[in-house]
Amino acid sequence: MAEHVLTPQAEREPPVSKASARGLLQRKCACGANAGGSGECETCAAQNQLQRHASRPVAPLGGLPASVGATLGRPGRPLDADTRHFMEDRFGSDFGSVRIHDDSAAAASARDVDAHAYTVGQNIVFGDGQYQPHSESGRHLLAHELAHTVQQQGLQRAGISSLADQGPDYQRLEREADFAADRVMSGQPLPNGVLSQGGPRLSRKPATPTVTPPAPAATPAGATPATEEKDPAPGFTAEYETSTYNRSFSLTSSEVPVQVSGSVSKTQADYEVEKLVLPAQKGPYALALCNKPYRPLTAVFEWAGGVPKPYKNIPRDPTDTLQRTWLSKYGYKLGKEAHKRWKEVGGESTFPKIPNGPTCEIDHVQELQVGGDNNADNLQVLDKVDNGSSGNLIQQQLRYLASAAFDDAKTALGNKRPKRVSLSFKGAVMQGSPKCSLCCQLGQRFNDPSITAASGAVVVDFDLIILGNPVKLKLPADKSKSIPLAGSPYAENKAAAGSIKGLTLVSFERDGKGKGRDKIRASIDGEIMHLKPNTKGGDLLLGIGPDGALLLPKGKPSAPIKFEYTKLSPGQFTSLTVDSTGISAEGTIKPSIPLLPTLNVAMDANSFRVTKGIDKDKIKPPFPGVKVTEASIALELAPVFKPVGTLALEFGAGKKLADLKLTASADDAGLVLKGDLLVYLPGIDQAKGEVKYQGGEWSGGAHIESGQMAGKIPYVKSGSVDVWFKAGKIDASGKVNLELPGNNEATLELNYTASKWVFQGRGRIKVKNPYLKPIQASLWYDGELFIAKGQAGFAFSGLDGTVDATYENKGGKEKVYGKGDIKIDKGKAKGNIVVELHPNEKISGKGRLSYEIKKDLVATAGITIDEHQKITFDGELSFPDIKLFGRFPEKQEDHTIFQASGSIPIPGASIGNIGLKVKLWGSLGYYYYVGPGVLTGVKATVKFSPFEDNPDFSFTLQAKASIPAGGGITGRIGADVVIDAYIAEVGGGLNVSAKAGLEGKAELSSEIAYSKDKFSVDASAYIGGNVVLAAALCARVYAEAGVWRFKVRTEKSWELLGGKFDTGLGLGVRLPLHYDSVEGFRMPRLSDIKPEPSELKLDPSRMLSSLFGDANKSDEREAGSKETGLCSVKGD
Repeated sequence: MAEHVLTPQAEREPPVSKASARGLLQRKCACGANAGGSGECETCAAQNQLQRHASRPVAPLGGLPASVGATLGRPGRPLDADTRHFMEDRFGSDFGSVRIHDDSAAAASARDVDAHAYTVGQNIVFGDGQYQPHSESGRHLLAHELAHTVQQQGLQRAGISSLADQGPDYQRLEREADFAADRVMSGQPLPNGVLSQGGPRLSRKPATPTVTPPAPAATPAGATPATEEKDPAPGFTAEYETSTYNRSFSLTSSEVPVQVSGSVSKTQADYEVEKLVLPAQKGPYALALCNKPYRPLTAVFEWAGGVPKPYKNIPRDPTDTLQRTWLSKYGYKLGKEAHKRWKEVGGESTFPKIPNGPTCEIDHVQELQVGGDNNADNLQVLDKVDNGSSGNLIQQQLRYLASAAFDDAKTALGNKRPKRVSLSFKGAVMQGSPKCSLCCQLGQRFNDPSITAASGAVVVDFDLIILGNPVKLKLPADKSKSIPLAGSPYAENKAAAGSIKGLTLVSFERDGKGKGRDKIRASIDGEIMHLKPNTKGGDLLLGIGPDGALLLPKGKPSAPIKFEYTKLSPGQFTSLTVDSTGISAEGTIKPSIPLLPTLNVAMDANSFRVTKGIDKDKIKPPFPGVKVTEASIALELAPVFKPVGTLALEFGAGKKLADLKLTASADDAGLVLKGDLLVYLPGIDQAKGEVKYQGGEWSGGAHIESGQMAGKIPYVKSGSVDVWFKAGKIDASGKVNLELPGNNEATLELNYTASKWVFQGRGRIKVKNPYLKPIQASLWYDGELFIAKGQAGFAFSGLDGTVDATYENKGGKEKVYGKGDIKIDKGKAKGNIVVELHPNEKISGKGRLSYEIKKDLVATAGITIDEHQKITFDGELSFPDIKLFGRFPEKQEDHTIFQASGSIPIPGASIGNIGLKVKLWGSLGYYYYVGPGVLTGVKATVKFSPFEDNPDFSFTLQAKASIPAGGGITGRIGADVVIDAYIAEVGGGLNVSAKAGLEGKAELSSEIAYSKDKFSVDASAYIGGNVVLAAALCARVYAEAGVWRFKVRTEKSWELLGGKFDTGLGLGVRLPLHYDSVEGFRMPRLSDIKPEPSELKLDPSRMLSSLFGDANKSDEREAGSKETGLCSVKGD
């Protein structure tokens, strides 16, 4: 047995189907042999194999339930469009004839054959709920069954528990279908030749009579007898797969074991096999060695655990022992010298390591499984992958043959297996040409004295399948990570680089982790398609499948593929498919030419083009204020860049400024646009020039001389202008010389501003207006209107200043207008006025003016210039407030109203039959004041010319005199209780506090005469109102015992809170007022100020009687009681 680092992998059972497992009833064939799930042995099944289409009546299938034939007799339905497209892309097959059966009858037939799904010809039958083409598991099952339709191999079932009793051919087909389904689900296309089309069947040559199978059933009347078919030879496919190194291998053989006559016994049965099939990975020595007559190829197996197992093979030596044995063949020991030599021939510094990939292994040329030994002449150095895969394939081949021999011997022994079987091979053949990878080559170089360190690195062949075609790449066996293909010195690499139309295989990228996940870096052919090389994001990294097939893109990539088109700039492909016809890509280009929008493009192996015409509404105008009026451009991008068509532009958002019509062509740099420019300049009907877009730049324009301007631009004398395109914009330059009124010269320059042609400049211009001096102006002309705008001196009727003035000339019609704020400071007049010059040469204005009428008397009013050009006050004069006089009198003076005297009986106040009286004391008085007096709101309506030196005018002032006045009543009255008759003791008293106030303000309106700098006012003012006393009363009376029913001490009280007493009297003051602006305020004499009424009289008895009458009177109570209301009573 060959050396394997991954020993469990090398010793594993042959791979089985990945379909989900469940129990399957094991049955006998009618002939007596073991039956598979179909109810027949392999021989009978081969004779009765069914391949027919559902469109023809289906006869009952031998050994199968009638439900299968009934289901296949129905028409079924085709795959839906999306599912069919998905599967056809990955299988590379046409599934238009496939019919799906997934109704209840189909589900029942699937149950009858114990399957999730089964396939007969182009009919796929699904169990209940198993047809789910849009789920992950359902799509895998469908892919598995579609693989069977490609195989066209009778009834195949998915979901069975074991393939052991289905025969090797059945196993092979199932493994193929599982492999195909896995590839489809991983998004990888299926390599050519993976799926078998028909296959051999096992037949045996009995050494002793065997049970004769029953005769075939009679053919129904009228039916065509089945054609007897010769039993095909058996065969199998062995697969070695490992995700670690991303490689897969297969081996096919049609050999069968044949009994050696008379060699079958219960202990051992001997069989001969014509050829042992060797995988190509066994290298160049295996075939010759295995065919040496002195090295018999034999294998013995015992039946253990339901499977055949090797019996007494020679044990494999340990790895280091095998290494020493191999080195000894060339005179080396495992050590320094061997390591040195290994490095000289191209290995690493330690034997048997290599620069890239896993460490080399020592392989048995003749496998220990077939009689090999551990001697030096049976050892070779092989790559780890080659060693492991070849050993596994030979192991599967031997086990298959051993299983077949055991089954045959079991039949010969009456359904009982022997303990052992032996296989003797007459010779060996190799499938394909022997392969000698890096380790194999290093082993050859190790014993070649001509190979030294100067011989250079080993070059190894790498087998790659491109679009189903095998290709050998030449790769240096060094540590390089990226190996050029397109620029390689090896013809094989160069040929591979250009093997796909439209796509260049640039380099071979080794897996940095050394696990066989190598990739091919590719790029779309740049030179033919005018694409810049080395565009970031433009390369493709293509994987390599386990079978060595290059995995080519199909549809939408994981990320857009960037490119740089030399003629139009950046773009990206959003879809890329590669097949035998070459590349097919779709995407967009975002042109660097500003006017072109993003374009949809398509590429195939022969051309690169814009897929549809350019919509004029999507073209971006190259200049502001420009619109596209016509666009009929088509673009062929490669192999020849060929733009054709026209593009028309119109300048000017409102008024047309220019027309440009361009014709598309191309040069080495890219797109070229060339055409005529018609310019409509101010005052010029038309000027013609030429414009070109080339190399990404605009150029050209138009030139205009002054002769084309004469008589069209006002005051023009000489000059010339140019309109030009440059640096991505349109502009203008040039000068026009003018001779303005007043013999003033000026210059206008042509500019392109805000999408308009404009002549602009500065100059001095004299205008026809009697109040304006020449204007220092900015000049502007747009072809219709000439404008001079600036400041000019202004003089009118004593007013001098500067205004903003505008002069317009349109078609010879002139007008002048303007406006300015002029300051006034002349004589007694100060202020400002805003004047406006009208196109009819009239002036109007309004402002504010302060005018000093006399010292300390300044009036402010509006000022106008009327329609007769006269300046006057227009409105009222406003004066400040005028103080007439101060407060009078300056100090408060009190005047007595009355003084109290006498005794007054208290209404309702008695103790027993004794009446009570009060004796009054106190007095009440009053006071008043007037002033200060002020004239407010003094105004005068007047019109006069304020700029006269001494205007003499009279007017009447309207004013309001504001004279505050006030007065009040003050005082206090009280009483003591007295009695008419003596009693033990009567005491008490009362207090009344009274106050009255009067506040007022006299306002009078009067006309005040003003004449000759003097004005005066006379008026009489009165302030008055009713007097109401507010009183607070508290009275109490007490008496000692001995009077009537009073005992000890008795009290009586009256309470009045906040009482008011209307005296019924009025109080007022009247006084005369006089003021003039010469004499000032004349104080009223004391005799002039009269109170009204002249006397105030108050009846004290009436007042007290009223107060007591409104009081709350309490009951009599004993002395010592608490406070009541405002009166506090305490006992003695």
